[in-house]
Amino acid sequence: MKRPLVCFSLSLMAGILCTNLTHSYLFAFLSCVVIGVIAFILLKNKDNAKFIVGGIVLFYFIGAVYYLYGYNRNLHKFEEFAGKNVVIRGYIDSAPEIKGSTIRYVLKTEEIRLKEDSNQEKKIRGKILLSVQKSDEVPLFEYGREIKISGKISIPKGRTNPGGFDYRKYLNHSGISATVFVVGRNIYPQKNVKGNIFVKAGLSIRERIVNVINQSLPPQQAGLLSGMLIGYREGLSEEVEEAFSNSGLTHLMAVSGANVAFIMLPLVFIFKKLRFRQNIYNIIIIGILLLFTFITGFEPSVLRAVIMAIVILVGQILKRETDIFTSIAFAAILLLLLNPGNLFNIGFQLSFAATISLVLFYTNLKNMLNFGFLPEFITDVLASTLAAQIGVLPITVFYFNKISLISVLSNLIVAPVVEFITIMGSLMAVLGQIHIIFSVLIGYCNNALLSFVLFVTKTTAELPYSVITVSTPSVVLVIIYYIFILFLFWYKPKYKVKLNLKYCVLAGAVSVALIAVSFLWPKGMEVVFLDVGQGDGAFIRTCSGKTILIDGGPESAGENAVVPFLLDYGVTEIDLVVVSHGHDDHYKGLLPVLENFKVRTLIIPDVDTDEGLLDAIEIARKRKISVEKCEKDDVITLDKKTYIEVLHPREGIYFNESGINNSSLVLKLNFKDVSILFTGDIEKEAERLLCEDEVNLDADVLKVAHHGSSTSSTEEFLDSVTPDVAVISVGKNNFGHPSEEVLQRMESKGIYVLRTDISGAVVLKTYGEKIRIRPTVP
Repeated sequence: MKRPLVCFSLSLMAGILCTNLTHSYLFAFLSCVVIGVIAFILLKNKDNAKFIVGGIVLFYFIGAVYYLYGYNRNLHKFEEFAGKNVVIRGYIDSAPEIKGSTIRYVLKTEEIRLKEDSNQEKKIRGKILLSVQKSDEVPLFEYGREIKISGKISIPKGRTNPGGFDYRKYLNHSGISATVFVVGRNIYPQKNVKGNIFVKAGLSIRERIVNVINQSLPPQQAGLLSGMLIGYREGLSEEVEEAFSNSGLTHLMAVSGANVAFIMLPLVFIFKKLRFRQNIYNIIIIGILLLFTFITGFEPSVLRAVIMAIVILVGQILKRETDIFTSIAFAAILLLLLNPGNLFNIGFQLSFAATISLVLFYTNLKNMLNFGFLPEFITDVLASTLAAQIGVLPITVFYFNKISLISVLSNLIVAPVVEFITIMGSLMAVLGQIHIIFSVLIGYCNNALLSFVLFVTKTTAELPYSVITVSTPSVVLVIIYYIFILFLFWYKPKYKVKLNLKYCVLAGAVSVALIAVSFLWPKGMEVVFLDVGQGDGAFIRTCSGKTILIDGGPESAGENAVVPFLLDYGVTEIDLVVVSHGHDDHYKGLLPVLENFKVRTLIIPDVDTDEGLLDAIEIARKRKISVEKCEKDDVITLDKKTYIEVLHPREGIYFNESGINNSSLVLKLNFKDVSILFTGDIEKEAERLLCEDEVNLDADVLKVAHHGSSTSSTEEFLDSVTPDVAVISVGKNNFGHPSEEVLQRMESKGIYVLRTDISGAVVLKTYGEKIRIRPTVP
């Protein structure tokens, strides 16, 4: 009741979250009424009850409706042009982002028309992610440059695998509705330069700062300093960024409150020495901080810190004392009113979680760590590091599936030099504008400190078990975690709560009972035919918890689809990895799984090993993974109710046509009365052999061979399998997969067909009798 803005900010977030889950205006209205009634019942006897209840309802309603309106408006903005060649006129609305051989911009559109129709221009104001092939002929376009482009509009994919990344929603939260890829000859720069004058000034200053730093330091040190000062990380290699992540030092390159403090405190000191009036220099500092937000590109962490700093400075001007929690809430409200999608920005979540954790836990943790023999400086660093780490841990695990075990040590080592690096770096950035020699001279000293940080980062990141990979926690587990740490590190020390042994035993007993129930509860078998693009990949979890991965799609699918899916599904150990055959679109995506997960056994077909399988075998050898070769009549027992029959290849049989495809492992998964047939890429020659051998092919579900190619799924083979459901694992391709002939053949036989390029991942759940089938994309 003393901090109404805190209630209002939480209510605003609740409104955004609820409509993000439901995407329903009706739900927004009904839930708003329910929230209002509950708030009134709980607060009716409090002072200012009407004001608080009214504010809660209003902010919830604003969050819900404002988010949903913006989301829907952006979602469908360019859908009528999807997949069509268009000509777009607009202007660059971002600094260029260089990733490998691609340059990315945000393009603010003004007009768009179909390429073949020069008379029908349509005014559409929106944002498109523009990707340009990097080449010497294509210049870097500055912010505000008006351009015309011709290319094909693409609507980003949403979530296509369970728990997977929703790229369309991610871009939507930044106001981006579509993507387009163009080559240099299809870009036509115009004379006009548009855009916000303050953004131009900020980006211009940022470019000058980066240029000065790049001229004053070696490449890696320059990249690190640019990241620490203004959040510009393009100068760092992927390997160095990975090292910072593994050592728990990524926050050094996330511009936030520390940077704002390093700007404010020296300025306050200087203005005091110059005998400026506080009101005057506070206004000057506010202007400098606003300029700093333009230089750093409006990162949520920077905006949060700047808003809180401005609140303090304005409070001093008005002779009012500021409250830290009210300042945090005010910053959150402003950022969410600016863009409700900020709530789902990782930087926003990490920044607010770290700040709130420092405010709540720092003092109590410092008291807990005050052992007497530790110097106060070390206690300070440990308390602040642990407070921030405790707060952001679930977020980092949820998004990155990593826990840095070495972060406390690495932060303790580099903490003494960070302030000096930032101060000297700021002097380099400012004095280098006068003459580069000043920056170079300071750079000689700063280079030593930056090199020290890089050395500590790389060394700690390479230590054994410096970082561990964990599965994605559930939302319920995250909530329980935050309740636990709030009680342990804030509520208990603040209110001197003593734990009652009786209640602790009761809580422990309930926890054990819940765990026991979860283990004893009957579990069925789950099979997920993954969307890996143009390739094959299927995951199986048996009723006893055994995990099997059959193929993993092409190379791009490994890191982008298969690994994230496994971690989101709570899988860090795999009992069997099966490679049906050695073609890239089946086995390449398995390589990162073999490298990063604990795998017990790798199964390959018992044929002359083709070159495609050598990579997988070599990784298995290095990681001491058992390699087993399988052929017809082998049986793989998974548990008492589940087993896999190997139906192909047969010993001594060689195929002149499509030898590798036709030597694919053909597996029949059996669980009670349910059977699923996996066929790899076999073609009609292998299908004919299976039918001639009178192999029991009968199955409820068929994983269609060779992505639905016309070379497979013959009439005779389908009659032998008699499936009720067929799943075609396929993506965008130039081979004509799946064949129209095959689709018609299955339709004529009454087989229900699901395709991963349309339905996303296909999830099958069964308890051994009936099968429940759920596509990821409705």
